[in-house]
Amino acid sequence: MRPIGVQLYTLRKPFAADPLGTLGRIRDIGYDAVEFAAPLGSDFAGFAACMREIGLDCPAAHVGLADMAERPDTVLAMAATLGCRYLVMPYVMPEQRDWTGVIATLGAFAKRARGEGLRVAYHHHDFEFETVDGVRPFDRLVAETDPALVDFELDVYWLKKGGENPRAVIEQLAGRVKLVHLKDYSADGGMADVGAGTLDFAALIRAADAAGAEHYFVEHDFPPAPGWPSVEASLAHLRTLG
Repeated sequence: MRPIGVQLYTLRKPFAADPLGTLGRIRDIGYDAVEFAAPLGSDFAGFAACMREIGLDCPAAHVGLADMAERPDTVLAMAATLGCRYLVMPYVMPEQRDWTGVIATLGAFAKRARGEGLRVAYHHHDFEFETVDGVRPFDRLVAETDPALVDFELDVYWLKKGGENPRAVIEQLAGRVKLVHLKDYSADGGMADVGAGTLDFAALIRAADAAGAEHYFVEHDFPPAPGWPSVEASLAHLRTLG
């Protein structure tokens, strides 16, 4: 059975209140891994010790553009502590969207990370598919980053929201799709738990497997409180797919 993780942003409220309890409950539900999204001052040593004890993997963590540029040593230390293999740029704020600068920062940090045995990936939303100065930022990110250094974390919801065919983009980026976010797209365009919307996850996961994806993470940006029913429902549906 394929390992499935959850992006901790989904459970940010319970994690902030009780991080170790949240990690334990994630494991008890049946998840195999988490993808971290926590401030750099967090108790990563304590989190790592807990995850080792309960058997929860942490293959990836989200890291902001400013931290990659200004605090690379701290980021790399966090990754080593958690046992990450990937560091992912998760979101570019509107005031940061100088794409030439973003691409340069991503590439420079990726070189540093490679020296530590780590890979770097970019996670998109929908705005990267809007044309800026005659070109889409997503196309620039693909064309102007070094495939030997920079991979992609594709989000099937945001691909659909951006007007793309998620399966087609996965297939087009074969070899560079290493991580995939799984959230469903409802008929009205909103986010839904996996299996509660319109996307064909069996087909998407087959395509991602063929494209070389290594890690899959359930995510819901705004799950109904308290969040747990959402991650439970998504995992239950994915487990029916094998």
